[in-house]
Amino acid sequence: MKHISYEDWLKYVEDGLNDEVREQYEEHLYSCDSCMEIYLSALEAGETSFPELSDDPGFADSIIAEVHRYKEPEVPDIGKKQRFYQQSAFHYVVAAAMTILLMYTGVFQQLVGFAEEFERSSRPSITNELMNKTTILIENIESETREERN
Repeated sequence: MKHISYEDWLKYVEDGLNDEVREQYEEHLYSCDSCMEIYLSALEAGETSFPELSDDPGFADSIIAEVHRYKEPEVPDIGKKQRFYQQSAFHYVVAAAMTILLMYTGVFQQLVGFAEEFERSSRPSITNELMNKTTILIENIESETREERN
């Protein structure tokens, strides 16, 4: 296994490699622990090249303030009436009405008829066939054994 040098890992950290080589390096990291250690040391060395923030807490606070400025205020739902079709009782009434309508028109009865027709036209199950053949085989063996004993 060929290991990747420290200088190459520094190029990787500084984004100085093309995409194909970067993917090869990433794949290599999955299988090589020594290269992982070299990569981590190169990553630590590369941290010094990142710009430093002069006011870390102030920077974070300014970002949070910007987010809050663009965030829409939440309006509480207290006292706000829902439309009739958004209430759960409406949904139950619609479901009951549809059920009654489908029962009245005979749709459910037709579905039962289709299911029965499907069961009659379908082949017997493989498990049942296997069980029947196994039972016949065992009965044949038992009868042959009885005949040999007599």
